[in-house]
Amino acid sequence: MSGLKQHDLSAAIPALRVAIVEDEERFREAVLVPGLCDFGFDAMGVGSAGELYKSMLSRQFDIIVLDIGLPDDSGLNIVRHIRQLNAKIGLIMLTASIERQDRIQALSEGADMYLPKPIDVDVLAVTLRSLARRLSAASEPAPAAPSEWHLDPTGWCLVAPNGTIFALTSSERCIVNALIEADGSPVTRDALIESMGEDPFTFDHHRLDMIVYRLRRKLGDSNCGQNPLLTSRRTGYLFVKQP
Repeated sequence: MSGLKQHDLSAAIPALRVAIVEDEERFREAVLVPGLCDFGFDAMGVGSAGELYKSMLSRQFDIIVLDIGLPDDSGLNIVRHIRQLNAKIGLIMLTASIERQDRIQALSEGADMYLPKPIDVDVLAVTLRSLARRLSAASEPAPAAPSEWHLDPTGWCLVAPNGTIFALTSSERCIVNALIEADGSPVTRDALIESMGEDPFTFDHHRLDMIVYRLRRKLGDSNCGQNPLLTSRRTGYLFVKQP
């Protein structure tokens, strides 16, 4: 089997560049930034509008995720200002406010999406991928509905036959890529461990089984019938693309 290993996969497609503008430093640096990096994003965090504007002088971002309440400016003002500078950049608002008027105002000022806090990193990751696809395909014809399980063009999301999208961690991404490339044939545990860039002789095989177990539970929410990730007795695992 000729599968891309983890470092090869990371180099194959440029990571989406995401700025996290959040003044709660612990939430930003211990949860959001490392969590999004694990989902394959090039994420960096800043704590204020001033830091964001300074970063934008030297870096380009595909999507900006910002809290509505910041110490030096309102998130709404930031959205309005950035939208005037760049009509194509993705803007996602995060806020603990449940007021309907706040949501309406944020979207009216130019935000693409409005998400409540607290938010799970996997939900934010799927939202980012979805927004990125919308932005890049805005001028392209809509693709035909998928008929089988497949990886999206970034390789970081698994798409079910009914269109349900599942964001993958770096380990899950390597495993799924190796299984899909096998085209329905069983893949050994050693080969899957190698696909993650690990040594089968030193890597804990129970850890692999736990990654696969969590992934199977995740894919079970697709409502597409049989789970595509199956166990092959005495061999390893296999992936059935057709529902």
